[in-house]
Amino acid sequence: MNGSSEELSSTALRCLDGQLGEALDLAVSCRLLSDRARSGGDALTAVTLHQLASDLTDQAAILAPLVRCEVPARARPSSEDSSSDSDTWLAALDARLGRAALVAQTDAMSPDLEATVVGLLSALAALYRTRRELLLVSTLLDAA
Repeated sequence: MNGSSEELSSTALRCLDGQLGEALDLAVSCRLLSDRARSGGDALTAVTLHQLASDLTDQAAILAPLVRCEVPARARPSSEDSSSDSDTWLAALDARLGRAALVAQTDAMSPDLEATVVGLLSALAALYRTRRELLLVSTLLDAA
């Protein structure tokens, strides 16, 4: 996207800022879950979650300059119980990805939003949806 964020509308900045926070949050969660899956011997889910974390971090790196902020180095959340059931965690992640896709798509339909921002938000919604489907397939393959 050419130009600075000063050229973006307040609606665009609000949408991008919210999506940046969501992408970073999900990336941290996916890294944590990937480590859990790997230590539990579930290599396929671990790789899928690691790739999702990487994709979300890449997306955050694209969004950050648009809202003029640095992508922070995120610490691992320490409040989660490491003995939690992985199926519960994956179900929660599935729900979060679905919600994030819906919010990104809704943001993309905001009135008077710049076309480049609409494209970026739509691409992010598609990323959430396809990665959610990939995660579902990998967990079904593991269960088989």
